[in-house]
Amino acid sequence: MSTDHWYSSKLRDIPHPECIHLLQSQQVGRIAFEDDSGPDVLPINYAMDGEDILISTSAYGVVARAATNSRVAFEVDSLDDYTESGWSVVVRGRATHESPLIPPSGEHPHPWADGTRSYHLRIVADVVRGRRLIPA
Repeated sequence: MSTDHWYSSKLRDIPHPECIHLLQSQQVGRIAFEDDSGPDVLPINYAMDGEDILISTSAYGVVARAATNSRVAFEVDSLDDYTESGWSVVVRGRATHESPLIPPSGEHPHPWADGTRSYHLRIVADVVRGRRLIPA
């Protein structure tokens, strides 16, 4: 199926409140950061505290080493191959170490990966942008 007709009429920006709702509706996203070998993207569990993204990871892992006090991007999405539709929300901001992780509201992240995940990051968004691809 040709997709060149989708971009002019079927790609829509998602309003900010809906972006936050979509972020709150998921458990797994992807964090993008840069380490010594260049850009990287990894899937990670998260929770929301208002508009902030909370992540629990290993204190000695690549995410803790590369993302702490750095600018990162964080993305969640949902795609449907059959209808060639979906949505994506991208957050850009600074990831800071937070110890202990005490969100005034919301939940703690529940990592699916085994091992100790006692290093907590909070991503405070500078930019939140969402896009929706509507089926033809």
